[in-house]
Amino acid sequence: MAAGGVEGAPDALARGALAARLLARHAGEARAGRWLVDLAGLAEASWPRNPVVAGVAGAAPDAAAGRAGAAGSREAVALWTAPALVAGDDLAPARRFGEAVAEPLWLLDGLARLWLDPAAPDLAAPTLTPLFALWLGGADLAPPLLRALAGERASPVRRREIHGLAATRPYRAALAARAGGALAAAREAAAGAPRSRSTERGLAEAQLEFVDALGDRFRFFEGLMAFRDLLGAGAAPAPRPQGDRAPREDAGADLEAAVAFLADAAPWPESWEVQRFGVLGSRERPVGHWFVRATILKALLEIGDAGRDVRADAAALLDEIPAGELRYFGAFRDLPPDADDLAIMLQLVAETGAARDRAETWIDVMLANVGEDGAVPTWFYRGPSGPTTPGAAWAGDDCTAVRLNLLAGLLAFDAERFARLIDDNARRVLGAAAEGGIEGACFYDAAYTDLAFLRFARLYRERAGEAPRAADVAAVEAAILSRMLGAQRLDGGFGTPLSTAACLEGAAMAASPDPLLLERGLRYLGERQLVDGSWPAEPLYRAPMKRGREGHHQGRALTTALCARGLAAAWSRLERGGERRA
Repeated sequence: MAAGGVEGAPDALARGALAARLLARHAGEARAGRWLVDLAGLAEASWPRNPVVAGVAGAAPDAAAGRAGAAGSREAVALWTAPALVAGDDLAPARRFGEAVAEPLWLLDGLARLWLDPAAPDLAAPTLTPLFALWLGGADLAPPLLRALAGERASPVRRREIHGLAATRPYRAALAARAGGALAAAREAAAGAPRSRSTERGLAEAQLEFVDALGDRFRFFEGLMAFRDLLGAGAAPAPRPQGDRAPREDAGADLEAAVAFLADAAPWPESWEVQRFGVLGSRERPVGHWFVRATILKALLEIGDAGRDVRADAAALLDEIPAGELRYFGAFRDLPPDADDLAIMLQLVAETGAARDRAETWIDVMLANVGEDGAVPTWFYRGPSGPTTPGAAWAGDDCTAVRLNLLAGLLAFDAERFARLIDDNARRVLGAAAEGGIEGACFYDAAYTDLAFLRFARLYRERAGEAPRAADVAAVEAAILSRMLGAQRLDGGFGTPLSTAACLEGAAMAASPDPLLLERGLRYLGERQLVDGSWPAEPLYRAPMKRGREGHHQGRALTTALCARGLAAAWSRLERGGERRA
């Protein structure tokens, strides 16, 4: 066997051309006998790359193997019915054999991809081959395999880890049981084939020889894995000893490196928004950095032990910002003050106690823009003394994600004072909640918006007094957590590192998160970290780009701060043995 086919076979293009020439004169018979139509109803060999594992891992082994056997049957049926079609024999027996032999054929193909083909993408992606699907169907086999597949898999170190696990007796036994039963079914199908004509006898003998050859290949791999097992730990996947904290220690080291990177890089000019081309053609070339710095400082405050006085840094930032109109680009008046900047600054004020008097002037601008229904817009076009900007209106004036951030800021700053405003805007947010997610987010993606709701819900539960909408908030919170926790992929991540960090932070807020989910996510996130402790910059929020275009602002320190915050939340939850963080 070789990856994707039988040893010695030509490549897919050549096989297709050869088959077309051989079967061209039989096309009429094939159409008349519905052979081609019947083939179209069978599943082809297509294994999903790095799929979401919900519904795969821990399923009944028979069900998982049944799904694996169904996949790829089209190729096997075509291979074994084509000779019968050419000879004019009955296609039904050959079809039965093709369907029976598909499962052992592709299990063997998975073994070849795993053990012999260094270019196979199974580990780098990884791919949910029938072999992995079989193992993930075992309740005892799935957790160690999922843990091993999390994170980076292309390096020799990780290949050795996965090979060492796959070679242990429980995995070999599960494979042997499934392969043995499948080979027996294929042999039975071949033995029951008609032999009245010479062509039928020849095909039946070829089928039996093929089954024997498959059995020989399985025995080869069994010997290979048994030998590999002798070199490894032994008979079974070693249970995680009580107190074995290696993965958690790795996460702690990853977090320490991220915090060190942020400490060294302060005040993070690399992540500032420097508009060297002007803002959508403006003559001025402003720089936005208050929001970026505040976001990073808030993350460091939540992480804790940052090796520096983050509260003093936050207080110093707040002292830089003048009273009155709080704008993203400072003195650049074409862009009005906004709720997002106000939200993060109110949270810093609440954390540090600094600049409370100045914050009141920022709040006055917000209050001048509250609608009759109590809704706070994204942009503040009016102030206590008149218009705040001579420029045109900006898009995204009703962004749900920004409103969630503002709710968190108001709850942190003074939940009792702003109770009515919080209730009015919480009602609008709840109205934007749909089955597939939170609608109406203009400036942030779905993962960020989901996490923003969870962060709001936590503060609402803790600080909103009677919390009149507590039941509705809890229902949306539960739906978001269910959707979020069901999105973990085979590599342990939830998409990009930034999305993974958001989902890990959300998982850490759950009542009883799965420790394996947290461990796999931490491993994925840690192994995407660069050696200096940072993560590569990822798009975070919508921003004007040069020459009139729009895109998303991103920064390495900004991404690192949010990844570190998610990592810290998940790691802390594991360290506390599942107890929720205050």
